[in-house]
Amino acid sequence: MAENIKKIGEIFSDYNTNSNIKYAQVKCLNVIKKTNTLQVILYFDEYIDIKEIWLFEKFLRERFQFHDIDIKVEYHENASKKEIKDEWKNIIAYMAHKYPLAKPMLLLKSDIEVLDKEIKVYMHIKGADFLKAKKADKELQKIIKNLFGKDYVVDITEKISEEDIKQIKERMKIEEAKLLASMKENRKNATELNNDDMTPKHNDNGNIPTTNMEECNPELSNSLNIDDTEIKEYILGKASKTKEKLIKIKDITATDGRVSIEGRVVNVDVKETKSGKGMIVLDLYDGSGTIVCKSFSKNLEEGKEIVEKIRNANTIKLIGKAGLDTYVGDITIIANTIIKSSADVPELPTKDDYDNTPLILRNITKYN
Repeated sequence: MAENIKKIGEIFSDYNTNSNIKYAQVKCLNVIKKTNTLQVILYFDEYIDIKEIWLFEKFLRERFQFHDIDIKVEYHENASKKEIKDEWKNIIAYMAHKYPLAKPMLLLKSDIEVLDKEIKVYMHIKGADFLKAKKADKELQKIIKNLFGKDYVVDITEKISEEDIKQIKERMKIEEAKLLASMKENRKNATELNNDDMTPKHNDNGNIPTTNMEECNPELSNSLNIDDTEIKEYILGKASKTKEKLIKIKDITATDGRVSIEGRVVNVDVKETKSGKGMIVLDLYDGSGTIVCKSFSKNLEEGKEIVEKIRNANTIKLIGKAGLDTYVGDITIIANTIIKSSADVPELPTKDDYDNTPLILRNITKYN
C-alpha cells in the first residue's frame, strides 16, 4: 500500500473506538450527490468483525448526514478471514440494519451451504418467495461481496422437515386454543353485561347484594377497560367493553388482529391526508422491540392536540388492529384507542448497550 494513504483514526479523529478498525487504511472516499451516498473502500491487514464495520458506518451516517454509506472491504492476501458460515448471524444482523424492508431476519435461523460460486440458504419456515420478491437475495449478494470480496449467487429455498411441520402445527393449535378461549371469555362478559339488572335482588341469606359490579367482581373493571384513572387519561378513543390482553411487540404477527401494547413513544408526528383528516404516526418501544402505529383524527388541528398529549405522556397503552402495511413494508398497528399510562418500560438501548452485545441484532422500524 502507498505510504500516503491515511488510516481511519487519522482522517476521523473524532471516531472514538477501542477496535483495531482505526488502523484500517482508507483507499477511497467518494460522494455520490444524486443519491446522497458516501462510498468507502477500506484496506485491512487482519480480519475486522462485521459489527465494527457497522458501528463505523453508523458513525459516518450520523456525523455527515448521508442517506447511505457503501463500505467495501479489502484484505491483505495473507489475512486470515472468518468463514461466511461462521459469520452468518452477523451478516444477517448487518443486513437487517441496512435493508430492514427486505426482512432479512427471517433468514437468521436458516442453514447455509457455501459452494464455490453459490450460497444455498435453506429456510425452516415459509417465506422464500416473499424474500425473493423483496430482493433479499440480491441485497445479500451485495453485502457478502462488500464484506468478503467474493461474488456469490445466493439461492434462498425452503427446507422444512417433518419435525419443523410438527412444531408449526403445535404452535398453530396453541394459538387457536388461545383464540377460542378469548372468544368464549368475551361472549361470557357480554352476556353478563346484558343480563345485569340494576334492581337490587335478595340472595339466599336475605341480604341485598351490592349494585356495584366492581365490588362483585374486582376483575370485571379490568376486563371492561373502564378503570376510573384510565377514563381520565384517555388520549384517543373511549372505554371499551372488550378485554385485550397486553402483548409484547416482538411477538406480534400480521395475523394477530386486535392487540393491546404498552410502551414508550420514540417518535410521533401528524400529517394531513388527502381527505383532510389527521394521520398520527408514532414509533412505540416496549423493551422487546419497536413498532410503527397509526391513528386518525377528524382533522389536522385535532391531530396536533393528540400528538401533544402523547408527547407529554411518559408511556402509553395502545389498542388497535395489527396487520401488514405494504407502504411501510412491515407490520403496523392501526390504533383506535390511546391511553396515558405509567408503565415501567425500559429506556431505549444506548450505544454502550449494543456495544457489549455479540451481535448487532435490534428490532428497528422507522417510518419515512
